[in-house]
Amino acid sequence: MGGVCIYVKESLNYVRLDLEKYCQDKNFEVCAIKIHLDTKSVCIIAIYRAPCGNFDLFLSKLDAVLRNLYTVTLNYIVCGDINIDYLINSDRKGRLDALLKTYKLTSVVNFPTRIQKNSTTAIDNIFIDTSKTGNYSVSPIINGLSDHDAQLITLHSCNSRDHLQKNIG
Repeated sequence: MGGVCIYVKESLNYVRLDLEKYCQDKNFEVCAIKIHLDTKSVCIIAIYRAPCGNFDLFLSKLDAVLRNLYTVTLNYIVCGDINIDYLINSDRKGRLDALLKTYKLTSVVNFPTRIQKNSTTAIDNIFIDTSKTGNYSVSPIINGLSDHDAQLITLHSCNSRDHLQKNIG
């Protein structure tokens, strides 16, 4: 069971981005917002790919979304349940990393996000341009609401008035 959503504090200056045309159940689900802070703008993109989804279609649609939204001046946070285990090397991980690298995006989650009786995986992730983001930290949040733990990214380079945190999971 998947799906994507982004909750935004009402006091933030943001715009919802319409990406409905890119969505395809199980293969690629996406939503996005652009938040305008005092000193920068951040585009947050939430994605979901079902384990049974078509991986090539997922990559193609993700590339189309990023191509459509990408500008050099905007900061990006791509996050979600991608069902690719980042604790192990695999062809799918390599292909996704190669695509994201063309947009200067790097995985920043290096801890398990789904812990079950017989397995530990990192199938949820956050991707950012670490050269633009500045000082940041990422940590797990065990919330008990799902079989996945949430991830919290804190962008320390935003001043206290612009403090931005993103929870996913």
